[in-house]
Amino acid sequence: MPDTEDLAALTVAELVAHVRELRNANAHLRRQLHPSGPPLAAHALAEELIRQTSLLARLGIEFREDLDPATLVQQTLQSVTVNLPADEATAILLGSDQQPTQALTVALGAPRLLPLERAAELISHGCAGWALRHGSSVVVLDLAHEARRFQLRELQTGGSLIATPIRQSSATIGVLIVYRLATHAFSSSDLILIEGIAAQLSVAIGAARLHQQHRLRQQQFMTLLNLGQLFTAGHTLGDVAARCHTIATETFAAQWGLLFVRPSPQSQPAWITPTNLSLDAPITAAGGAAQLTADSQSVVTMALTDELTCIALPLVHDGASIGGLALGYTATQSTPSGIDWNLLELFARQTATVCATLQLVARLREQTQLLEELIAERTNQLQRSRDLLRVVFDSLPEGVVLLDETERLAAANTVFANQIVGRHPRELVGKTYAHLLRMIERTAPTSIELLPDPRAGRQRLRIRQMFPDGTRSYVVERMEIPSSHGQPASRLEFWRREQ
Repeated sequence: MPDTEDLAALTVAELVAHVRELRNANAHLRRQLHPSGPPLAAHALAEELIRQTSLLARLGIEFREDLDPATLVQQTLQSVTVNLPADEATAILLGSDQQPTQALTVALGAPRLLPLERAAELISHGCAGWALRHGSSVVVLDLAHEARRFQLRELQTGGSLIATPIRQSSATIGVLIVYRLATHAFSSSDLILIEGIAAQLSVAIGAARLHQQHRLRQQQFMTLLNLGQLFTAGHTLGDVAARCHTIATETFAAQWGLLFVRPSPQSQPAWITPTNLSLDAPITAAGGAAQLTADSQSVVTMALTDELTCIALPLVHDGASIGGLALGYTATQSTPSGIDWNLLELFARQTATVCATLQLVARLREQTQLLEELIAERTNQLQRSRDLLRVVFDSLPEGVVLLDETERLAAANTVFANQIVGRHPRELVGKTYAHLLRMIERTAPTSIELLPDPRAGRQRLRIRQMFPDGTRSYVVERMEIPSSHGQPASRLEFWRREQ
C-alpha cells in the first residue's frame, strides 16, 4: 500500500486499482466476522436474548425480597407491561376449590382489581379457563375472529392474547394473561418468555405461601404454649372457656369452641359458661359429642346439622378424662390437615392441664378454708378450756407452780405470785427455781426443812419465813410428771400455808 506522498504521483488507473483492492480486502474481513448473515440482524437477536435473560434474572432477584403473594402478582404484571411489548397483563389466582380468590389487572403500569365474578367468567368461558383445564398455554393472534368462532368472553374484543397456567408440582394455582392491541403481535420467543415468567411467579408464590404457613404455625404453637402461662390461681374455668373459644375461632378457624369439664370424676361433663362472652352455639348437641369423647378418650366427629359439624377432643390429665373440647365447623370450611390435628391435640392437652390445675387449686382452697375454720374452732375451744383452767388455777387457796425439765418456771397462779413472792405472774415465768428461792429469801429470812412423805414419787418441804410481825410457814408438795406424747418431763408443786 503506497503512503500519502506516493498517492500524488499515481495515475488515475493506479488509484482505481488500489481502491478496488481495498474493497476486496474489506469484504473478505466482513465475511470472516459475520459468516451467518447481516450484522444488524445478529445484533438484534443477541440484544433480545440478553433482554429476556435480564428480565427473568431481575424478576428472580426481586421475588426474593418480598413474601406477599399479592405484591408478587402486582410486581410481575407491572414488569410485563413495562419490559415487554404488552398493553395489558392479568393474573388470576385460584383457591383449593379451583375458584378465583384474587384477580389483578395492570394496564400502562397502573394496577386495578378485577372483580371475582368477572374472573370466574374468564375461567368458565375464556382462554384462561382453556389454559387451566388443559394445562398448557394458549396463543390467540386475532382475538376478534377467535372470540366469535369459539364464543369467548374476554376482557377485550380485539388484538392478540397469550394465556399460560401458573403451575406448581402438585396443582395449578392460577393463570397469567398477556394482551396486545395489535393482531399477530406475539412470536414464539414471546411465548417462551411469558411461560418463564409464569414459572418464576409460581415458585415465588409457593415460597410466599409456605412462609405464611410457617409463620401461622409458629404463631399457633406459641399461642398454645402460652395458654398454660396465662392462667394463674386468680382465674376461673370461665376465663379458660372464653380463651378456648378465642383460640378455636382465631387459630383454628372454627365457628365456636365450647369447654365441658367434669365437676367430679364420676359426674357428666358440664358446659363452662365463658366469662363476659355470649355464644350462639348448639350447646346441648355439642354436649353429647363432649360426653362421647370424654367416655371414649378419643376424637369424635359428629354432624349436628347438614351445615354444621362438631369435632370433640378429650381432655385427659394423668390418664383420667376430665371433660371435652368441642369445635364447630360449617360445611364450607376445609377439614383440619395433619399439622392442624397435631396442634388440636396440643390444644386439648394444654386445656386439660389448665383445667386440672384450676380444679386442684379450687379443691385446695376449699380444704384450706375448712381447715382454717376447724383450726379457729379448735383454737376457740382450747382458749375457752385454758380460760376455765386458769380460773380454777387462780381460784385455788394454795400456791401452784409448774416447772419444766430445766427447772424453769412454766406457770404459776396468782396466790403464789402475789402472796408468796410478791410479783406479777408474767415477771416469774422463765425464771429458774433457784432464782425464785432467792427472791423469797430477800423478803425475809427463810429456812427449808425436808419432811417425810409416805406416798411414793412425792417430796415434802417446809419453808419458814421470819417476818417482824410473825412467822409464815408453807408446806411444799412436789409431784413429778413423766414425759408422754413427745412432751418432756416436768414437776408440779403445791405451796400450802400452815396455820
